Amino acid sequence: MNPLRAAWLRLKPDPSNVPAAEQLRSALAVAAGVLATAGLSAWLLGSSPLLVAAVGASAVILLALPTSPLAQPWALVGGYLVCAAAGVVGAHALPHVVLAAALAVGLGTLGMLLLRCLHPPGGAVALFAVIGGERVVALGWQYLLMPVLFNALLLLAAALIINNLMPGRHYPRLLPQELERGPDDEAEPRDRLGLRRQDLHAALRGYGHLVDVSNEELDEIVEQAEQLAFRRAFGELACADIMTHVAFTVRPDTSLLEAWRTLRRHRLVVLLVVDSLNRVVGVLGLEDFVSAAKARTACGVRDRILRLLRFNFARDASTASIMRREVRVVAADAHVAELVEPMSRGDHLAAVVDGERRLLGVITQSDLIAALYRGCGSVS
Repeated sequence: MNPLRAAWLRLKPDPSNVPAAEQLRSALAVAAGVLATAGLSAWLLGSSPLLVAAVGASAVILLALPTSPLAQPWALVGGYLVCAAAGVVGAHALPHVVLAAALAVGLGTLGMLLLRCLHPPGGAVALFAVIGGERVVALGWQYLLMPVLFNALLLLAAALIINNLMPGRHYPRLLPQELERGPDDEAEPRDRLGLRRQDLHAALRGYGHLVDVSNEELDEIVEQAEQLAFRRAFGELACADIMTHVAFTVRPDTSLLEAWRTLRRHRLVVLLVVDSLNRVVGVLGLEDFVSAAKARTACGVRDRILRLLRFNFARDASTASIMRREVRVVAADAHVAELVEPMSRGDHLAAVVDGERRLLGVITQSDLIAALYRGCGSVS
């Protein structure tokens, strides 16, 4: 093949993995965001075509790429303000428009990088402060508030509303809550062998240039890839294949004393709570009794729980009063790979349910370990 043609073919874009329906929704969302922002800005402030162009570029990022680090609120608002300030400095520092424009955009980019609010359309905000004409230059520092901050807040409000109304979207992207760990703390179970999160984050830092993917997104991508590799290695091992069909349950109106006796009799950590139609409605565990008893030390747990049971038994308190309604449920045909991550993080069991949430069986950590052991033997 001709070397020039080969080099040209290497420039073609990667195949899009975004469904056509999502592409259409994104386009409509961008149009709605620009309409809301530009319309209100024009009505309240008068038309500013070049500034509307910057808002249009920002709308594409916020509403077509809402999970990007470039699309987050601090990137938008901080980037606009930093670049607006850089534009004002450039416009008043140098008399030559070309030099002033270069200084404004360069300063704005440096400021965004230093303050971790990189937002590419901010360059247009800085440029507009220089080439927007005498009326814009005369605004001075007022330019930061009106129209720049005003436009940024309008667009941010539009992005918050539109993104969260669209199925499958959550905006802004929130950092996960993680427990503080000391230098001697154990790593999480999934991180003790093989690839660790710290390895991924270190690899990102080692690039030496900006990569438009967050640590959290990279973690999710690797986690999904691990699940796909697990499926390929272990075959289609469904939850129904490893579940225990006999599950100990209680009803929401079961007394706390009876629920406690069931836990102790069968040496269980948690019990599933089901209604009269055998639908899973909650979970009750030892930790719920400890929490209800407000026991602060291990030596006081037993006495406090016994006092709790005696007091509430006299009042006919039921399981529903202390149970948790957040239960890990999976479909019978779901792959067991879906349970590896939650159970490695501390979930004791998962309820296997049908389409109407009726209980079919239960999978405990022991069931999952046994399945993985058998799977490893068959693979080897």
